[in-house]
Amino acid sequence: MMSSLNLVDLINLAELPLDNLVVIRHSFNKKETSGIWDKYDRSNFYEYQSIQPSVDFFKNRKYVLSFIADGKTHSRFVGCFEILGSYPASNVEKLPSFPHQDFYDRPGHIYFKMQLSEYMKDIIDRLVIDWGAGTIGYVQYSLAALQKKTVVSIYPDSKHVFPGYNRVVWDFKTMQDYLTHADQYEEIANALKEIYAIYLVVDSQTGKYYVGSAYGKNGLLGRWLTYATTNGTGGGLKTDEDGNKGIVEYLKENPNAYPNFQYSILEVIHKTGINEKDIQATLDAEKVWKQKLCTLKTAWGLNKN
Repeated sequence: MMSSLNLVDLINLAELPLDNLVVIRHSFNKKETSGIWDKYDRSNFYEYQSIQPSVDFFKNRKYVLSFIADGKTHSRFVGCFEILGSYPASNVEKLPSFPHQDFYDRPGHIYFKMQLSEYMKDIIDRLVIDWGAGTIGYVQYSLAALQKKTVVSIYPDSKHVFPGYNRVVWDFKTMQDYLTHADQYEEIANALKEIYAIYLVVDSQTGKYYVGSAYGKNGLLGRWLTYATTNGTGGGLKTDEDGNKGIVEYLKENPNAYPNFQYSILEVIHKTGINEKDIQATLDAEKVWKQKLCTLKTAWGLNKN
């Protein structure tokens, strides 16, 4: 924790003009925007950030310091952008991959042409700040507001960054390291905790696989943590027999197989806030994936029910 530093200190070190920038925090926890952020292909995110509801949204400032929500009030830095111009959104060429084509044609929407600046480029994905209690105020203009944003961490590399649910493909050791050191991999832990999910466990050496579901208190984080702490059986607090029956039986016959296990996410269940409904939706999706992948009563499937 580097609480003696705040965001203004870093802005001054970078020699960015404080009176000519705004800071914005994007949060993609709603179903309609959940497909925007992709660590590896940020084109849709850049497009999303460029389309704003009014011409004075950025108050004629030249630079935008951009952050994404990183659990609770923490926010991760994803770049300093220079604004090169602005136009009615309906007049620009639409990005075909952008999932919200209607944004271009909404009345009053403005397209701000931006490019990623060299300012603070070395700490993209590495800097995490505490945005503070007022996360509803997702755009900040004043010096006083920026001085309250303390630096939480500047990571030495970007491996702590969550890659996106559809890009999770972890071997057992990687999964175990992330989940048993959640304090070090906070973004990853928070992302898994937030969702119910259908997941796939594959023995990368034999091709045997298992479809499972996660819908407990801590979502996918809690479910996978049981695998991480029971050498892959997924057992409960009593014995391995509390785990997934098919995997337990498989590991009894192949006790050294668990390091070969690979974990990935098949489907994310977006929570509605009605727990019973969300649990049922997860169970229904799990049943469909078992049918799709033929994991019941097959030589390759490890599901028993």
